[in-house]
Amino acid sequence: MQRSGLVIGGVAAPLAGSTGGTARNTAVPDPAALYVPGVLLASAFVHGLFGFGFPMLATPLLALGMDLRAAVQLTLLPTIATNLGSIAGERHRGEALRRFWPIPVCTGLGSFAGTQVLLAVDPEPLRALLGLVLMAYLLTERLHAGGRERQVPLWGLALLGLGMGLMAGVVNIFAPVVIVFALYTRMPATLMVAAFNLSFVTSKGGQLLGFAWRDAVDASLLAQSVWALPGVLLALWIGIRLRRRIQPEHYRRLLRLGLWALAVALVWNALLAG
Repeated sequence: MQRSGLVIGGVAAPLAGSTGGTARNTAVPDPAALYVPGVLLASAFVHGLFGFGFPMLATPLLALGMDLRAAVQLTLLPTIATNLGSIAGERHRGEALRRFWPIPVCTGLGSFAGTQVLLAVDPEPLRALLGLVLMAYLLTERLHAGGRERQVPLWGLALLGLGMGLMAGVVNIFAPVVIVFALYTRMPATLMVAAFNLSFVTSKGGQLLGFAWRDAVDASLLAQSVWALPGVLLALWIGIRLRRRIQPEHYRRLLRLGLWALAVALVWNALLAG
């Protein structure tokens, strides 16, 4: 699927006003060639600044201009890289893995299954689902809970992981599920961040295996994301460094407004396409 002005599947879709004749000799960069790396770098910077948000921001931005399946593949390797960087800085990753290991394990399995759904159905309506999931995150993110931590049995953690994985496989976002679980269990924030960073990595691994199982991996898309990795990691590092110097809470309102605009645009575009 190609949309005007974007690189999809390694092929540059023609820009408005372009012709099929001889390419013009111009030094002006092609916006289509800059869009994907620009989105990935900006999302990595936001992730570093706020400590979350890479796939949640990159997926809807990319999905506005291309097939959701292509958008998902473009985010897989950068998401793994950004979350491995986050895990490396987590002092509680060992305790989180010991207490909550069924979540990342089953998230990987659920992501594999969710990817099969993504590849089996028409992806166009899923853009609207992505927008609705983003709205659900924005609504639940404002909720708060206090009190003592609740213990969840291992089978409950496994079901949670499967649900998260299915959502990740279909729309590449599972933040609403994470927030509801954290509100219910009142788990410590340090353990929550470590556990779900691990789950992000296993979910992306499950998605990669899911695409490979159906022979649906687009090597050109993965190549684009690989080329962007050094810039993604640099943008992540800059965001982390900046987070230590400023108060990112002052900018959270702008991020929320931007995510609301993205969610509405995704739903609106899907309705128009239908």
